[in-house]
Amino acid sequence: MAKNKRYYICQECGYKTINWMGRCSNCGAWNSFEEKVESKDVDKNNIVREGKNPVPITKVKTSERLRLKTDIKELDRVLGGGIVSGSLILLGGAPGIGKSTLILQVASLFSHKYGNTLYLSGEESAPQLKMRAERLDCLHDKLNIMDERDYLILEEHISENNNYSLIVVDSIQTIHIPELDAAPGNITQIKEVTGRLLKMAKTTDIPIVLIGHVTKEGELAGPRVLEHLVDTVLQFEGDNYHMYRMLRAKKNRFGSTNEIGVFEMKENGIQEVDNPSSFFINERPADVSGSIITPILEGSRVLLVEVQSLVTDSAFSSPQRLTKGVNYKRVSLLLAVLEKRLGVNFRDLDVNVNITGGIEVEEPGLDLAVITAVISSYRNISIDNQTAVIGEVGLAGEVRAVGQIKKRLNELKKLGFKHAVIPAGNLKNIEFDPDIKIDGVKNIVKFAKIILKD
Repeated sequence: MAKNKRYYICQECGYKTINWMGRCSNCGAWNSFEEKVESKDVDKNNIVREGKNPVPITKVKTSERLRLKTDIKELDRVLGGGIVSGSLILLGGAPGIGKSTLILQVASLFSHKYGNTLYLSGEESAPQLKMRAERLDCLHDKLNIMDERDYLILEEHISENNNYSLIVVDSIQTIHIPELDAAPGNITQIKEVTGRLLKMAKTTDIPIVLIGHVTKEGELAGPRVLEHLVDTVLQFEGDNYHMYRMLRAKKNRFGSTNEIGVFEMKENGIQEVDNPSSFFINERPADVSGSIITPILEGSRVLLVEVQSLVTDSAFSSPQRLTKGVNYKRVSLLLAVLEKRLGVNFRDLDVNVNITGGIEVEEPGLDLAVITAVISSYRNISIDNQTAVIGEVGLAGEVRAVGQIKKRLNELKKLGFKHAVIPAGNLKNIEFDPDIKIDGVKNIVKFAKIILKD
């Protein structure tokens, strides 16, 4: 008789090991391992498997998937044109960021436009959801609420009533299958429930939206396989103390993952922002050092953001490097370039860098703006409010070309900027424009002479 195989599995990331560990070597979580027993009492010789024979890809039959527009332009932009029928979408975000509010608004719009929708709530009661719907003006006879955590009840209901245009599950960590010997939110429960929901979406052609929690590090909670199963992974970002919210697609089988949606949190719900650039720079102070505007590229759109820096004498033996909205290691790298190429000494100075509005920027084209803000604060020289900079900076101090420069300059012109400093490598693609003065720079030494009048 074969022995049962015992192993341990991390409930945070799904990592398997034959020995128990206090701390997961894969994700770093503490006390997350749970013992599993795998039975070996199976006669493999008697197993009969039935499967499909392979067919040439040219003979595979396809069906055209419908895109259902939500009429929320920022959300449709991120999704690639709307929600695809039969797709499984995972929406993650920090508590209180507005995930449930946004999806409730979407469910209400679908009720008006496409018919019945179902909102399965595992966290809030039906009266609580109605109170929220009243505040958001989302009440509709075809918006149905199910206050339930048992997945089997949902499955039975859908088998009898599959005329929904949209199903929302809030949240995936609260739904469980009673047959499984695991608590709700357990890795086993999440994998099984998500797998069944995926099958339901594909067989009924009903789009399903799952709402998920995030960890303290900002990553989606639960096993990584959860992101692999779904068609689209959306991340709702922002600070609870800021009014703006960013929606990004981390994975999208039906569109681009480079788009970004900008929303504003108001008393009557989540509202889309038509012109994000003006919102990010409209409170910029005048004649103050350590501030500069730069046009960043997010997918197919250009956003103007303000980069701020504050350089002060350090009160500690080890100078502080604090950043918000930009990668800390990237800023440290740029400070090293400034010390080497311009001879600036930050050894006894605290350097703080901030992207206003709560937005996170990863584009390397932000480099020149960070350097400008730091040097401006260091020398206490204010930059003209009608000037903007853009460019990637290498370790040799060279300023490298960026993509879609014409699009960036057009956004600057639209908002009244009169001067732009860009990489010299982008000048060959630019025609003379009387509305905006354009200077090209090859390195940060020449850049300092232009922007700081050195």
